[in-house]
Amino acid sequence: MTLLPSSSDLYERAFEASLQPRWNELNLAAEAIRTVKFNPPPSFLPFLVFEYGLGELTPYVPNLYTLVVDREGVNWQRIRGTPASVYKGLGWLGYTATLEDAWHGRAYWNSTQLRFSALPDADFPDLERIEGVTRLSLPKRSDLRRGVYQYDIGATESDGSVLDGSMLDTESGIAVTDAGTLWSFGRVTEVDHLLTEAEGLAIGNWLEEPEGGGIKWTSLQYPWVQAQFKWADSATNMRRSLMAGWFSGRQLFATFRDTSGNLLGHRRCRAVHPVSQKLNGPYEVGNINYVPAAGGRRLYVEAMTDVNDAWDVTAASVEITVGAEIAVGINPGQLWLQPGQLIGGEPIAHTAIHLPLRRTVRDQVKFIVRF
Repeated sequence: MTLLPSSSDLYERAFEASLQPRWNELNLAAEAIRTVKFNPPPSFLPFLVFEYGLGELTPYVPNLYTLVVDREGVNWQRIRGTPASVYKGLGWLGYTATLEDAWHGRAYWNSTQLRFSALPDADFPDLERIEGVTRLSLPKRSDLRRGVYQYDIGATESDGSVLDGSMLDTESGIAVTDAGTLWSFGRVTEVDHLLTEAEGLAIGNWLEEPEGGGIKWTSLQYPWVQAQFKWADSATNMRRSLMAGWFSGRQLFATFRDTSGNLLGHRRCRAVHPVSQKLNGPYEVGNINYVPAAGGRRLYVEAMTDVNDAWDVTAASVEITVGAEIAVGINPGQLWLQPGQLIGGEPIAHTAIHLPLRRTVRDQVKFIVRF
């Protein structure tokens, strides 16, 4: 059997005859060439990426198979410049987000932001990859301005007023990548704690559980102003109300420690209130809403870190520090205190956590203390 035409010469027929013993191998090689792009070996990937014109994506997509296999990269090129291409690119990185374009009346009208459905796992290299893929996927005239998750404080529309250019005219977020995209993320940690006798005695706020007729007058070492309950209330409710009210007006700090128990810092608590349960109350812990109330029988404490408090460390525990004093020479209004800047105090509600502190993430810690 020959595949040569009848006009072939002696040398062509001799060359064909020399290949006859390896004819089956050549058939297999030809078939492999036809299908090799469907499952290429790793050594082929750089050449296929070059052939498809996908080289600009390689700094941001760690797995080149994602671009080549199933023609994902080619399909991305066909829809490039549309929201669908952004969503496809983010999917390669394991993220989902919604594009939110700026209002057309703003000076930065051609910008957009990403609203993530989950907190990105890490600042680096994830944010650089998200930023790179998104900028390549957006229309040429569009620009990625910001990425948000949970913590999102928008700018006040103050153009043309005396507030134009003030802090109110900016939005939350911090730039940590070279391109300058703002990242504004939030994370919530909730702690439900029953105050122990040892903790109560240490801070000077403890009443024994009432027995029989109620609380003894000799036990009431609280100001009359804290007696915000009805005389018909049960002794148990009176006790809880008095102990929760004791914290009103006191300066508390959320204290963070690392895995070795070493102090990372203290964040001043921005909310300290006796609270009662109420539907649609301003505070929520464990899917239960609370409202500040005189005579509330639980204590709500909240602190939130800022972007420059601590980063690249992991907080392994958090606690409330009661009765501490700010060290001499420290600004009394300082919100984040380094080790040594807060003196004394007693810890309560010590809780094990796992919080990788990051510059882009504001951690909100909510405590509900029961009595």
